[in-house]
Formats: sequence, C-alpha cells, structure tokens
Amino acid sequence: MDKLLLFNFALITVIILGLWCTKKFLKSESSRNIALAIAASCTILLHYSTLIGKLVSGKDAIGYLSTTPNLILPIYPCNVVMWSALIFAFLKNKNSKIGKFFVDYIFWFGILSTLVGMFANVDFIKNPTLADWENVKSITAHATLLFNVLLLPIFGYVKIDLKRNMTNMILSIVVMALIGNYCNLVFHVLVSKDAAYNVNSMFLIHSPFDGVDFLTYPMIALMAVPFYFIVFMVCDFCFHKPEERFFNKIKK
Repeated sequence: MDKLLLFNFALITVIILGLWCTKKFLKSESSRNIALAIAASCTILLHYSTLIGKLVSGKDAIGYLSTTPNLILPIYPCNVVMWSALIFAFLKNKNSKIGKFFVDYIFWFGILSTLVGMFANVDFIKNPTLADWENVKSITAHATLLFNVLLLPIFGYVKIDLKRNMTNMILSIVVMALIGNYCNLVFHVLVSKDAAYNVNSMFLIHSPFDGVDFLTYPMIALMAVPFYFIVFMVCDFCFHKPEERFFNKIKK
C-alpha cells in the first residue's frame, strides 16, 4: 500500500501543477473547452488502453472484453462521470440547466468516486503491484478524471446553491439507478442471471463490501442525501454572507 500512496501523491502533485498552469494560462472559453475535452479524452483512452493494445496486436480482445464489463457499459459511478465529463466538454451552453446538472453531478460525485478509485483501487488491492499495466492505467485514469473534475471550479462552473445542488444530486441518484438497472438488465437478458449478478451495476443487486450485505445502492443513496445536504449547508455557511445563505433568503 505504500507504493500506492506514493504513486498517488506523485499523481496529485502533477494534478496540482496542471491546475496551476491551466488557471494561469487558459483564459478564453475556447481554450478551456479544449482543456476539458482533452482531459476527458485522456481518461477514456486510458480506460480502453489495454483493449486498444490487444486490438492492435491481434491478441484476444474479445476474451478480454468479456471479462471487463465496464468497457461495454458504464456499470460504475466513475464510468458515468467519465462519459458525462466528455459530454459536458462539448456542450455549447454550459450554463444551461442541463449544463448545471452535469457540473453538479461531475464535480460532487466525481470527487468521491475518483479519490476512492485512486486510494482504494480494487485492481491494486487484488494484485498489489505497479508492474501490472491494469493497475497503473486504472489508477492513472482516475487521476486524469480527478484533474477533469477539478477543472470545473477552476473555470468557475461550480456554484454553491443549496436548492440547485440538492435537486441535481437527487436527480443524479435517480439517473444512476436507472443506468444501473439498464446495465443489469442487458447482461441478464443477453448473457445470464449470474452475469448480471457478477456485474452488479451501481451495486444494485448486492453490496460490493464483504460483511455489510445491507450496503446496496438504495442504502448508499439514502446515506448520500443527508451527507450532501450537510456538505452543501456547510459550504453555504462558509462561502456566503449571512443575507445570501439559503435559509436566510427563504425567510424573507
């Protein structure tokens, strides 16, 4: 685990340097859109890098694909964040309602999912070595996604608005449940019930953690709602003047 921590701290150092350069040198909207598109594309290329390598070299790409379901459909929250970041990069009106929804989803869900993916990486835990490209690319892809996520506040897209933030978080929870059900249904119908159980998209079928069987997606969602409410309340208190805070405004 020491290797994982050192590797992650090195990646975070690069991320901080990259964010500093981005804030200092990228001023126009077009250059910022390009930065968002490049960051999102890098994450996707890393995500599919092993498959691409197998396709180019003529190795068993289909066999690899069959054992890696998150290359077929976005079965984990970070997969959805990854594709959402790419969609957001190409949105013409990033300040529209759909743009604000993507911002809140990508930032607030992305922060948690990328940090978990970096510091509690499942691939590394199963095979604790950095000599395996599967581990390196998985951790690095989460790092590039974290960089992408952190570009949003750097570019001024993240806003603390309790009503907007909570509405979008609840909507995000519903959307992810729909995506998870769709993914599980696809694997169930096209492969088998056991395949859907093993895929366990969005952890809807069973808990991803041993010994805590109750911790499926519905329970995680129920825990997430008050957690995010508290986070947004604290942010509202810290970043707004008293008259600008949510509960003070609704009293007027």
